[in-house]
Amino acid sequence: MLSETEHAPDCEDQTTIHPLCSMIRNLRRAAGMSLATFEARTGIPAVVVGAYERGDRTPPLSKLDLIYRHFGYQITAIPVGAASVRMSGDMISDLRAIADQLESMNVVSELPDAEPHGD
Repeated sequence: MLSETEHAPDCEDQTTIHPLCSMIRNLRRAAGMSLATFEARTGIPAVVVGAYERGDRTPPLSKLDLIYRHFGYQITAIPVGAASVRMSGDMISDLRAIADQLESMNVVSELPDAEPHGD
């Protein structure tokens, strides 16, 4: 469990705003919420959320998690290198079942061909 003082990736770099921070504004606006409405629903002050969105402040991971969960998202760590990704047998079986369903619905045939990765 991460402590309250641990922070998300640096959102305070003034040259670029970290995607996790800028996405807060995109999600809030897509939901049609003003900062005041978002404050009323989450309890996070509007000035604080605005500062996160602009990259003026770095949200603690707990706040970032609360914000994203409000929109139905969960923050998940994903390995950077494809070679480091390991799938369980259950996951592979589930993916095959999904692919079979899509194929039976003729959805797979409409997808573009994937380029093989040159590992």
